Amino acid sequence: MVYTEKLTFNSDGDFYALNITDQVRDVLAASGITEGSVLVYYEHTTGAILIIEHEVGILVDLQDLLEGIIPLAYEYKHHLRGYDSNGAAHVRTAMLNVSVTIPVVDADLMIGSYQEIIMLDMDPQGRPRNVIVQVMGE
Repeated sequence: MVYTEKLTFNSDGDFYALNITDQVRDVLAASGITEGSVLVYYEHTTGAILIIEHEVGILVDLQDLLEGIIPLAYEYKHHLRGYDSNGAAHVRTAMLNVSVTIPVVDADLMIGSYQEIIMLDMDPQGRPRNVIVQVMGE
């Protein structure tokens, strides 16, 4: 069996991180699936889905590290297209994951005590963002 929901979140952009673990658990519960897996997919090209501890220090460390290797102030060829200037967000996304798959056992996500599902929007402009949650199993 496969059950799919699209979740929409309002993002402020500019490295906006949102803990979506509870919403993914709600989709899992609605699916009725007790054994299988959950795919969580970010439906955009300037963000990622992470499994990390949702703690401000970790997020600042990640942002600082990405700024060090993929700086915002750089002459990205993407900007030459003329309709936006979010080249850093695209390149950063290429270095991270746009999806994660999590095992489901006894109708629960098999994540550790400090693991949380984080939607990360790195686009400079805030806007609604979609996350597809697909539960597969029985």
